[in-house]
Amino acid sequence: MVRLVIGRQGESGLGFDLPEVLKALGPRVLASAWAIDGLHYVSTDERNVSGFQAEEGVRIPGAKLLSGISNLLQVLDGEFRAFEASREPWVIVRAIDSSWWEVESDDSVALSAIRERFRNVDEQS
Repeated sequence: MVRLVIGRQGESGLGFDLPEVLKALGPRVLASAWAIDGLHYVSTDERNVSGFQAEEGVRIPGAKLLSGISNLLQVLDGEFRAFEASREPWVIVRAIDSSWWEVESDDSVALSAIRERFRNVDEQS
């Protein structure tokens, strides 16, 4: 898998969060089932964000994930894995200490979309 690191180098404050990363990945986000692990976030009203409350490792529909995003202020840490029909995720999105994001995938379309959407993208193997 190719890992892209977004926003770590030279930016003061990211200026984006999970909604922008998911939007860049396109319609497959909605069609996927998502497993969320290690999630720490801040909501706009200091309540739990609907859709983020699955037990760790349990897959939730993309529609449920997207439904709570308007109440999301910032993801501090967490891993979001997207699955379609296969047992392996087609993309893994990680928030790291509210300082940068990582997107891991073998899907060239997803990787290209991330490179096009964000300025500071560093590819790591």
